[in-house]
Amino acid sequence: MKKIIFSAFLLFGIFCFSQSATKKYNSMNRRYEYFDARGNMTGYELYNTMTRQWEYYETSQRNSTQYRDPVQPDISSLGNAASTLQNRYNNNTSYLQQQVSAMVQSVYDLDLTDEEKTKIVSKFQNESLRIVNTRAYNYSSLSETNRVLNYLRESLNKIIRNVTASSSNDSYQSNSLNDYDNKITANYGRTLPVYNIAIFDSNNKRIKDETILTNSYILINEDKILFKKANGELSYRDLKDKIYNKNKAGYEYSSEWGRIFIHQDLKYVEFFQKKSEENYTYYITPLGNR
Repeated sequence: MKKIIFSAFLLFGIFCFSQSATKKYNSMNRRYEYFDARGNMTGYELYNTMTRQWEYYETSQRNSTQYRDPVQPDISSLGNAASTLQNRYNNNTSYLQQQVSAMVQSVYDLDLTDEEKTKIVSKFQNESLRIVNTRAYNYSSLSETNRVLNYLRESLNKIIRNVTASSSNDSYQSNSLNDYDNKITANYGRTLPVYNIAIFDSNNKRIKDETILTNSYILINEDKILFKKANGELSYRDLKDKIYNKNKAGYEYSSEWGRIFIHQDLKYVEFFQKKSEENYTYYITPLGNR
């Protein structure tokens, strides 16, 4: 009789527990969790891989743990970020295309022959633009877009200088160019005394004349020019990218340290500073003047 009464109470307890408890699976902790009617976790089940069975554990503080639905990650911002990058890409590429079109149009507005204009635009499209189009740039970045634009501007300016200098060379083939080349070639390796050194600012304003402490001189070779400064220090610059300057009647060169200009009659040589465009003019003849 006692066994019957005990079994009845046990069944009644299980029935009440099943009516009031809620079982949920927690995928993050890989367990089943049990909650009472108030939402407090009363226990949980973990799978024991050794015994291959579920084991039940009661929580030590039933009122301390309350069930919360797992927080779902918000990925809507990812779509917004992608949209923002796409908009930047579209705006920057559109801006770049407008600037390139304006650059090409500026060539046609120059006071040059049609043949020169066609040659400049053709070289710009087949060389500079082709290089840009074959490389991968991050056009969603404004700084990267401006870097590409600056490269194209510098390339176009160099093409214009080379084409116009070539035309000038053809015009002066029998006069200035031959005279200049003959004079320079005749003085290769010769020490040319410097009578004065003047400093000019970037606006071509004469700042001062230097005091020459020792005998200053210039020595010109085919691809290099050596010079002795006012303080006696010896220095040199490479001579690259020779371009004839019709207005100044001489040749301009580029080098790692700045531009160089040599007058066709060897009256003076200008050494430009790379960053400031300040220049030091070395007068080779007593009456040399700029």
